[in-house]
Amino acid sequence: MRYAVVDGRIPEKCVAGLTERGYFPIFMPSFYMLDAPVEAHPDMLLFFGDAIFCHSEYARVAAKELELISFATGLEICTSDEPTGNKYPSDILLNAARVGKYIFCRPDAVSELIRSYAERSSFELVPVRQGYAECSICHVSDGAIITSDKVIAKAARTRGIRVLEVSPGGIGLEGCRGGGFIGGASGLDGDFVYFCGNPENHPDGDKIIAFCRSEGKEPVALSPDPLYDVGTMFFI
Repeated sequence: MRYAVVDGRIPEKCVAGLTERGYFPIFMPSFYMLDAPVEAHPDMLLFFGDAIFCHSEYARVAAKELELISFATGLEICTSDEPTGNKYPSDILLNAARVGKYIFCRPDAVSELIRSYAERSSFELVPVRQGYAECSICHVSDGAIITSDKVIAKAARTRGIRVLEVSPGGIGLEGCRGGGFIGGASGLDGDFVYFCGNPENHPDGDKIIAFCRSEGKEPVALSPDPLYDVGTMFFI
């Protein structure tokens, strides 16, 4: 069984797209401590390391979902009582992006669970100003990403990661005036990069599709609609 860990409010067309491709969606419930637009975004709620990291209070809110994720991955749930809230940067406790041997994050605001994991697993923490690091990175492979964040793009290139830098915008997120991020509208599983919506609708859609294919990955539109930020889809 293949599972897709998704925001419980993901558009129905994208749910249909996932189930048609054989995925069982795990709908993450909202976390009242986060701001409404992102309160059920997996990349705000979870980090997959050598355990599944999450906030202790959210572990109570999402006990059934986390039990299923733990069973599917074979990983234990590891919780943190660190302060979190609905204002940046107190909301980015778990928002970090692992790319190859690197973890992109804002170190002064990310969880100690992630910092400790990086140290014991020999990952390099890459400090970036953009605290919504996982939201901002579309994973194409362990050596290739798509992002609209110039600082992340520069830091990645410096470390030998291949980068497609795209223009910001073109991604919806209800309740967020600036819209969403490319990472939050996507998810990588094996040879496929899944998009919540159709990447052809993005201003740089042709480049996105070509870049994925140049890396040996096939971009998959889960619906014909414009891209929508659902907080990164995690596949297990």
